[in-house]
Amino acid sequence: MNIMSFGEIAKITDSRYELATLVSNRARELVDGDDPLIDTDLENPVSISMEEVYKGAVKFTSKERFEEIQAEKERRAEALKRELEQAEEEVEGDE
Repeated sequence: MNIMSFGEIAKITDSRYELATLVSNRARELVDGDDPLIDTDLENPVSISMEEVYKGAVKFTSKERFEEIQAEKERRAEALKRELEQAEEEVEGDE
């Protein structure tokens, strides 16, 4: 992917700082082992994340939406934990 022009950046966000933050955070996820969200021949995590943002695979979210997503993840984790505990109790009861 080539370096994006200001016009292309403006289609994504009006803040280069927000774009840099989004790209760097996504690049960190790639470095930590996440798979790319797009098919690409690129190898550099920053280049991959830039292309993902440009193609719309990675998008900005508000703080409120992020908190909603985190809360939902926590609710699901608690539900799985309760389910596991119930299954373990059933196994112990069968013994």
